[in-house]
Amino acid sequence: MSKTLWNPHEKTAINQQPDLDECPECGSKNIIRDYVRGELICSNCGIVLEDHIIDNSRGVRSFSPEERNARDQHGSPSTLMLPDKGLSTQIDKKTPNNMKARERQKFERIRKWQNRMTWQQRNLSIATNEIRRLASQLDLPDNVSESAAKLYRKVYKKDLLKGRSIKCMVAAAVYVACRQQQLPIPLSKIARFTLDKEKSIRHCLRIIQRELNIKVNTIHPKSLIAQMASQLKLSNDIQKDATEIITKAEKKGMLSGKDPKGIAAAALYLASLKNEDRRSQNQVARVAGITEVTLRNRFKDLNKVATI
Repeated sequence: MSKTLWNPHEKTAINQQPDLDECPECGSKNIIRDYVRGELICSNCGIVLEDHIIDNSRGVRSFSPEERNARDQHGSPSTLMLPDKGLSTQIDKKTPNNMKARERQKFERIRKWQNRMTWQQRNLSIATNEIRRLASQLDLPDNVSESAAKLYRKVYKKDLLKGRSIKCMVAAAVYVACRQQQLPIPLSKIARFTLDKEKSIRHCLRIIQRELNIKVNTIHPKSLIAQMASQLKLSNDIQKDATEIITKAEKKGMLSGKDPKGIAAAALYLASLKNEDRRSQNQVARVAGITEVTLRNRFKDLNKVATI
């Protein structure tokens, strides 16, 4: 039974939030508190046990940064995108007026040594800034950046950076994170925004796979269809036909050992011919990042399973 509280401002009785542990109908203990609707709901049978429950969380408004900082009950969340994960402390520059000169010098010396970064902090600072830059240019979500930062920390702890470029290893970590999150971003596109060659990034990628025992799945040609079709301004019917062509080729085992960009580009080129909305081979090859010779070779292979 719910208790009753007295509000002296409104002079009315208000019900305190009930403390129910199980549903009286089905006996389930999975009780959901929906503070948006103000209801207490059983997740098993869906019965509304109570309505107009009280939200006891803080709802005080703040109108200035000073009030917001004064009423804040916690700091910023920890994140792998910072070298110290956002958990470091800072010594205040302000010292009491009654502090002696020797003590003031001691605090100045402690503050100076605290601000000096270790080699690990400097390395992680460079890496996280590079991950943040690549994520901004590639328009990557936050979870991919966090995964890349976590993977790079594993690389650093394994001591795999000796004689290797930090930015090159970061590019490989970003590529692995994209593959793990099922983002169809080829390595050539990531290498385009770095100063390192694609060959060097692939070398770092093989080191990550071997030393950290990580399996990186290759990009499926179907995942590249929408992106290429958008750049070529092709219709949805052409995308659907290109996907069906790739499905037929996959059933016949024609995709193994082939570049997924070439397969996707050839399927789109073939589907555009079928729907009489042709794009030139130069246009398709430039969007896919392949040569026209590769496009023609993949076109000959796919033309065996798709009849125009």
